[in-house]
Amino acid sequence: MTEQTPAEKLIEVAKAEDAKRVREVGGMNRGPDVERYQKTVGLSPGSPWCAAFVAYCVKEAKGLTVAPLWCSGSAITQWHKGTRRMLPEGFTTPEKGDFQTKVRPGMIWVRAKDGAGAVSARKGTWVQGHTGIVVAVDAEGFHTVEGNTNGAGSREGDGVYSKLHKWSYSTDIVRTVGWFDPEFVGRTLPNS
Repeated sequence: MTEQTPAEKLIEVAKAEDAKRVREVGGMNRGPDVERYQKTVGLSPGSPWCAAFVAYCVKEAKGLTVAPLWCSGSAITQWHKGTRRMLPEGFTTPEKGDFQTKVRPGMIWVRAKDGAGAVSARKGTWVQGHTGIVVAVDAEGFHTVEGNTNGAGSREGDGVYSKLHKWSYSTDIVRTVGWFDPEFVGRTLPNS
Protein backbone atom coordinates (compact mmCIF):
# COMPACT_ATOMS: atom_id res chain seq x y z
CA MET A 1 0.00 0.00 0.00
CA THR A 2 1.38 3.42 -0.94
CA GLU A 3 1.51 6.18 1.61
CA GLN A 4 -0.98 9.01 1.18
CA THR A 5 0.27 12.34 -0.09
CA PRO A 6 -0.26 15.39 2.15
CA ALA A 7 -3.07 16.52 -0.20
CA GLU A 8 -4.79 13.13 0.03
CA LYS A 9 -4.58 13.22 3.84
CA LEU A 10 -6.06 16.74 3.94
CA ILE A 11 -8.90 15.73 1.60
CA GLU A 12 -9.60 12.62 3.68
CA VAL A 13 -9.91 14.68 6.89
CA ALA A 14 -12.15 17.30 5.22
CA LYS A 15 -14.42 14.65 3.70
CA ALA A 16 -14.66 12.82 7.05
CA GLU A 17 -15.83 16.03 8.72
CA ASP A 18 -18.34 16.57 5.89
CA ALA A 19 -19.59 12.99 6.27
CA LYS A 20 -20.39 13.73 9.93
CA ARG A 21 -22.89 16.36 8.69
CA VAL A 22 -21.53 18.89 11.18
CA ARG A 23 -24.11 21.57 11.95
CA GLU A 24 -24.23 24.46 14.39
CA VAL A 25 -25.99 23.58 17.64
CA GLY A 26 -27.22 25.96 20.33
CA GLY A 27 -26.88 29.18 18.35
CA MET A 28 -24.98 30.87 15.56
CA ASN A 29 -21.35 29.70 15.24
CA ARG A 30 -21.76 27.26 18.13
CA GLY A 31 -21.80 23.53 18.77
CA PRO A 32 -19.35 20.85 19.88
CA ASP A 33 -17.67 20.33 16.49
CA VAL A 34 -17.74 24.03 15.60
CA GLU A 35 -16.11 24.93 18.93
CA ARG A 36 -13.45 22.25 18.36
CA TYR A 37 -12.57 23.98 15.08
CA GLN A 38 -12.60 27.43 16.70
CA LYS A 39 -10.31 26.26 19.51
CA THR A 40 -7.71 25.19 16.91
CA VAL A 41 -6.93 28.87 16.19
CA GLY A 42 -7.90 30.39 19.54
CA LEU A 43 -11.32 31.70 18.53
CA SER A 44 -14.04 31.99 21.13
CA PRO A 45 -17.40 30.22 20.69
CA GLY A 46 -19.68 32.33 18.52
CA SER A 47 -16.90 33.48 16.15
CA PRO A 48 -17.11 32.88 12.39
CA TRP A 49 -15.32 29.61 11.74
CA CYS A 50 -14.65 28.80 8.06
CA ALA A 51 -10.90 29.44 8.41
CA ALA A 52 -10.83 27.58 11.73
CA PHE A 53 -12.32 24.57 9.91
CA VAL A 54 -9.49 24.69 7.36
CA ALA A 55 -6.90 25.05 10.15
CA TYR A 56 -8.40 22.08 12.01
CA CYS A 57 -8.28 19.90 8.89
CA VAL A 58 -4.65 20.90 8.15
CA LYS A 59 -3.63 20.18 11.76
CA GLU A 60 -5.31 16.77 11.76
CA ALA A 61 -3.96 15.80 8.33
CA LYS A 62 -0.42 16.62 9.41
CA GLY A 63 -0.82 14.88 12.77
CA LEU A 64 0.08 18.04 14.69
CA THR A 65 -0.97 19.05 18.19
CA VAL A 66 -1.34 22.70 17.14
CA ALA A 67 -2.16 24.27 13.79
CA PRO A 68 0.72 25.62 11.66
CA LEU A 69 1.58 29.29 12.27
CA TRP A 70 0.07 30.42 8.95
CA CYS A 71 -3.33 29.18 10.11
CA SER A 72 -5.68 31.82 11.41
CA GLY A 73 -9.31 32.45 12.25
CA SER A 74 -9.47 34.69 9.17
CA ALA A 75 -9.60 33.42 5.58
CA ILE A 76 -7.80 36.49 4.23
CA THR A 77 -5.12 36.38 6.94
CA GLN A 78 -4.50 32.72 6.01
CA TRP A 79 -4.07 33.84 2.39
CA HIS A 80 -1.62 36.60 3.38
CA LYS A 81 0.42 34.39 5.72
CA GLY A 82 0.24 31.33 3.47
CA THR A 83 1.32 32.95 0.21
CA ARG A 84 3.82 35.52 1.52
CA ARG A 85 7.02 35.03 -0.51
CA MET A 86 5.75 31.60 -1.65
CA LEU A 87 7.20 29.95 -4.71
CA PRO A 88 4.96 30.73 -7.73
CA GLU A 89 3.97 27.08 -8.27
CA GLY A 90 2.44 27.01 -4.80
CA PHE A 91 -0.50 29.29 -5.58
CA THR A 92 -2.60 30.76 -8.35
CA THR A 93 -5.18 33.50 -8.79
CA PRO A 94 -7.95 34.16 -11.32
CA GLU A 95 -5.77 36.93 -12.76
CA LYS A 96 -3.56 34.28 -14.32
CA GLY A 97 -4.94 33.18 -17.66
CA ASP A 98 -4.22 29.50 -17.05
CA PHE A 99 -5.38 29.42 -13.42
CA GLN A 100 -7.87 26.59 -14.07
CA THR A 101 -5.01 24.25 -14.99
CA LYS A 102 -3.15 25.09 -11.77
CA VAL A 103 -5.94 24.50 -9.25
CA ARG A 104 -5.55 21.03 -7.77
CA PRO A 105 -7.04 18.91 -5.00
CA GLY A 106 -5.58 19.68 -1.59
CA MET A 107 -5.32 23.43 -2.21
CA ILE A 108 -6.92 26.00 0.05
CA TRP A 109 -9.45 28.22 -1.75
CA VAL A 110 -9.97 31.79 -0.50
CA ARG A 111 -12.80 34.10 -1.56
CA ALA A 112 -13.58 37.73 -0.72
CA LYS A 113 -17.05 39.20 -0.28
CA ASP A 114 -16.87 40.79 -3.75
CA GLY A 115 -14.57 41.34 -6.71
CA ALA A 116 -13.09 44.58 -5.41
CA GLY A 117 -12.31 42.84 -2.13
CA ALA A 118 -10.54 40.02 -3.96
CA VAL A 119 -8.31 42.48 -5.80
CA SER A 120 -7.56 44.33 -2.54
CA ALA A 121 -6.79 41.10 -0.71
CA ARG A 122 -4.28 40.06 -3.38
CA LYS A 123 -2.53 43.40 -2.77
CA GLY A 124 -2.30 42.74 0.97
CA THR A 125 -5.41 44.43 2.35
CA TRP A 126 -7.57 42.64 4.89
CA VAL A 127 -11.19 42.15 3.75
CA GLN A 128 -14.02 39.86 4.77
CA GLY A 129 -13.68 36.46 3.20
CA HIS A 130 -14.47 32.78 3.14
CA THR A 131 -12.37 29.66 2.61
CA GLY A 132 -12.53 25.93 1.97
CA ILE A 133 -10.49 22.92 0.94
CA VAL A 134 -10.41 21.85 -2.71
CA VAL A 135 -11.19 18.12 -2.80
CA ALA A 136 -11.58 17.61 -6.56
CA VAL A 137 -11.14 19.49 -9.84
CA ASP A 138 -12.81 18.69 -13.16
CA ALA A 139 -13.96 20.34 -16.37
CA GLU A 140 -17.03 21.74 -14.62
CA GLY A 141 -15.19 23.43 -11.75
CA PHE A 142 -13.55 22.85 -8.41
CA HIS A 143 -15.21 20.97 -5.58
CA THR A 144 -14.67 22.01 -1.98
CA VAL A 145 -15.50 21.08 1.58
CA GLU A 146 -16.22 24.24 3.57
CA GLY A 147 -17.09 25.09 7.13
CA ASN A 148 -19.53 27.81 8.18
CA THR A 149 -21.48 27.72 4.95
CA ASN A 150 -24.85 26.34 3.83
CA GLY A 151 -26.57 24.93 0.77
CA ALA A 152 -26.70 28.39 -0.81
CA GLY A 153 -22.97 29.01 -0.27
CA SER A 154 -23.17 31.72 2.40
CA ARG A 155 -20.01 32.70 4.27
CA GLU A 156 -22.12 32.73 7.45
CA GLY A 157 -23.83 29.38 7.21
CA ASP A 158 -24.73 26.63 9.61
CA GLY A 159 -22.40 23.71 8.97
CA VAL A 160 -19.85 21.82 6.91
CA TYR A 161 -20.88 21.26 3.29
CA SER A 162 -19.50 19.98 -0.01
CA LYS A 163 -19.76 22.62 -2.72
CA LEU A 164 -19.17 22.87 -6.47
CA HIS A 165 -17.77 26.15 -7.79
CA LYS A 166 -18.24 26.20 -11.56
CA TRP A 167 -15.59 27.74 -13.79
CA SER A 168 -18.46 29.26 -15.77
CA TYR A 169 -19.95 31.01 -12.72
CA SER A 170 -18.17 34.33 -13.09
CA THR A 171 -19.47 35.77 -9.80
CA ASP A 172 -17.68 33.00 -7.88
CA ILE A 173 -14.47 33.38 -9.86
CA VAL A 174 -14.31 37.19 -9.65
CA ARG A 175 -14.66 37.00 -5.83
CA THR A 176 -11.89 34.40 -5.59
CA VAL A 177 -8.68 35.74 -4.09
CA GLY A 178 -6.86 32.55 -5.08
CA TRP A 179 -5.88 29.00 -4.27
CA PHE A 180 -2.74 27.92 -2.43
CA ASP A 181 -1.08 24.63 -1.59
CA PRO A 182 -0.39 24.34 2.14
CA GLU A 183 2.61 22.15 1.37
CA PHE A 184 4.33 25.16 -0.24
CA VAL A 185 3.94 27.42 2.81
CA GLY A 186 7.44 28.22 4.00
CA ARG A 187 9.08 27.30 0.69
CA THR A 188 10.22 30.75 -0.32
CA LEU A 189 11.98 32.43 -3.15
CA PRO A 190 15.75 32.88 -2.74
CA ASN A 191 16.69 36.09 -0.88
CA SER A 192 13.22 36.50 0.59
